[in-house]
Amino acid sequence: MPEPKRQGPLAVPAHAQQALLVLDEHPVNLTHLEKPLFPDGIRKRDLLDYSHDVAPFLLPYLRDRPYTMKRFPRGIEAPPFFQKEAGGRVPAWMRTVAMPSQNERQEVNYVLCNDLPSLLAVVNLGCIDHNVWMSRYQTPLAPDFVLLDLDPGPRAGFDRVVKVAQILRRLLDEFEITACCKTSGATGVHIWIPIAPGHSFAQTQQLAALILRLAAQRAPALMTEVWRVAARPADRVYLDFRQNAHGKTIPPPYSPRPRPGAPVSCPLRWDELKPSLDPARFTIRTLRRRLDRYGDLFAPALPGPDHDNIAAILRRIQRRVPATAA
Repeated sequence: MPEPKRQGPLAVPAHAQQALLVLDEHPVNLTHLEKPLFPDGIRKRDLLDYSHDVAPFLLPYLRDRPYTMKRFPRGIEAPPFFQKEAGGRVPAWMRTVAMPSQNERQEVNYVLCNDLPSLLAVVNLGCIDHNVWMSRYQTPLAPDFVLLDLDPGPRAGFDRVVKVAQILRRLLDEFEITACCKTSGATGVHIWIPIAPGHSFAQTQQLAALILRLAAQRAPALMTEVWRVAARPADRVYLDFRQNAHGKTIPPPYSPRPRPGAPVSCPLRWDELKPSLDPARFTIRTLRRRLDRYGDLFAPALPGPDHDNIAAILRRIQRRVPATAA
């Protein structure tokens, strides 16, 4: 597969308030282009420019995954709202998929953000970050990866997150487990373990819980598995394995996040995980130079038939840690 390349900003006149683009034969109506979305003056135009430019890198992580629209029509300083049902605001040409629902409705028509016109359309609707399932619509009960979510408490700095990630990296190396890491775009780190097709969320949650528990044994003063927020130690990093569940969403690599400065969930080289690392430096203004330098560092996590299966991973863990045998 050829290495993706950036596309450049939108071909829209400076200071224009709106524009109609035709992309892949689809009309995309862009409105309120000068509207500020972030307190430092970053506008909708800037977010659309970024989305257009990095679309070849971002879209592979959105493709075929039910997309929940989290809309910030008045910017990040006003409350957002979630919209699962595509509804009448999305363009008629946008592809949607009906997925079974356990709520009042029997099914929900989710957007599929599979191409550049769809990406720009959802951004124009106020979707600053992108929230997609960990499975694809064709196999909704079969995730493509195991998520290790490192979420620091209010008194745990990012340096503690880095220390936990370093412990996990050594553990993963011991078990010969391929994994990619990225900033969450907020205060944490996400580690993805790509897996072969055909696994259930119960299996991915079980594996995530096991790996995180083994990591916690190595540095219990740094980490916690306490789920209830009120009881969770504020100075520790929460090891969240419960995100591995049907219908849960996650921001993919290169997704902007609704925080001051417009940070981005940024893939990292493992050797970049140092206590001095500042995740806020990866923004929609700075990330493009990084893509030019490194390309897509997260590509090994994309779905594919050659990834490991969980049974093989568990056998390797059991050989090194026999007490983990079920």
